[in-house]
Amino acid sequence: MPDPNPDKSDMSDYLENSDIIDFEHPLVSQTAEQLTYGLKDNLSKAREIYKFTRDHIFNSIEINATSVTKAASEVLDKGHGICFAKAHLLAALMRASGIPAGFCYQVIYDEDLERLIVHGFNGIYIRELDKWLRIDACLHPDVNDWEFDPFKESTVKIVRKEIGESDDLTVYHAPNKKILKILSAAETLEELMHLIPSEI
Repeated sequence: MPDPNPDKSDMSDYLENSDIIDFEHPLVSQTAEQLTYGLKDNLSKAREIYKFTRDHIFNSIEINATSVTKAASEVLDKGHGICFAKAHLLAALMRASGIPAGFCYQVIYDEDLERLIVHGFNGIYIRELDKWLRIDACLHPDVNDWEFDPFKESTVKIVRKEIGESDDLTVYHAPNKKILKILSAAETLEELMHLIPSEI
């Protein structure tokens, strides 16, 4: 697998606070501090943030949530989000901890919707390794027990090109605008699922 490529050369772009990646929100910043307390290296911090987002924030689909979450603080407060929203939270927690984080996308086949949809997850930069890693904390460990491995993409789905799935190796510094638009437009999870595009 080729290495992921950041869409911006300036690392500070992957450390920005925004209304969606709102790591300056007290709930987010305090959670990041608690998760990384006493940890000295970024790899250890990243592992704890990954495990927290995977294990303690549910995928909205898994719990049949009725509400739609978007901003990192909202995802943390409500305790759930679809893949894009969980990626917003993971990025915010990473950035709050000084770890550059961005957004990655694949097109995968959804068995329930019976069509191709865009799937979102994260790319993070680990200074000690001088490399970008792609990690996917979308699914709860009951569904996905893949462990964080900095030397291989053990948490990222392998696409099946023969059925039309595809993989974008870019790490984007900001969430996709099309995705943000549908997260804002949908009032229910059911409506959101039907709005998810088949391409970026």
